[in-house]
Amino acid sequence: MPYDGSEPALAALRVAIALGQGGAAISVVTIVDDTPIVSQSATTEMVYDPRPLMEAFDDEAQALLDDAAAQCRAAAVEPALATVHERPVPGILATADAGQHDLIVMGTHARTGVARTFLGSTTEGVLRSSVIPVLTVRTVDRIAEAPFASALLAIDDSEPADAAAAVAARLARVSGTRIIAFHAIEPSEIPADAVAIVNGALARAGLPESTPVVIAQGDPAHTLIATAKDREAALIVTGTHGRRGLHRLALGSVAENIVRTSEVPVLVVSTSGSSSSVRSSHASPPV
Repeated sequence: MPYDGSEPALAALRVAIALGQGGAAISVVTIVDDTPIVSQSATTEMVYDPRPLMEAFDDEAQALLDDAAAQCRAAAVEPALATVHERPVPGILATADAGQHDLIVMGTHARTGVARTFLGSTTEGVLRSSVIPVLTVRTVDRIAEAPFASALLAIDDSEPADAAAAVAARLARVSGTRIIAFHAIEPSEIPADAVAIVNGALARAGLPESTPVVIAQGDPAHTLIATAKDREAALIVTGTHGRRGLHRLALGSVAENIVRTSEVPVLVVSTSGSSSSVRSSHASPPV
């Protein structure tokens, strides 16, 4: 859980706390990007001691960690805390990998200025590069009291969709999440083929045939978000880096559009996310 004290980060922390209350081990990190300071001190012709500024950044990072820890502990969740000196995207990814985490929880569209945002375009950078699922949160307003009570699962004929379905199936098993399957039908697509695509994905993920299914025609991102609102889904689960051509991209750049516009948290799964999210047979579940 990368934390910078911004409103989206606060919203993401609320979801992370819910995960912690469900038994997950939570790590909260702040990122201190001191690369510009070090570079300036090495290239300037004037004598420049970067240590005071770096110490000030470290103090701010510690204050952010203390704030996050206090909120976690108020909910009876004890987090691990760390300050990472690195550029935001590689710092977050390296921390997740080093700790063998199976989920990254991030706010998006954070503020600039004093909050030292690393959660706006950085979130998209993490989404493109992470091999483990990334749970993005925009606002606290639509976070349900039970953030994993129900999830709308985006399905198309692609490997990322299968990866997302596998993670959704795990949510159903571990957290009792009620899964609703969604498929955006193309104008040229035969409805029977759409049903076959959804049923095939559900079967491969081990989700029951009784899983509710919504098939809608229209822009994938728009219809998905509208369906999530209509069905009062607390979460959207989607794949990313979907294939083009005959396999129909419905989950590549569309996933980023969903992240930018969804009012409920979005769990984004890469092609390898279904296997990476379970690193070993004894790994703690993300929920």
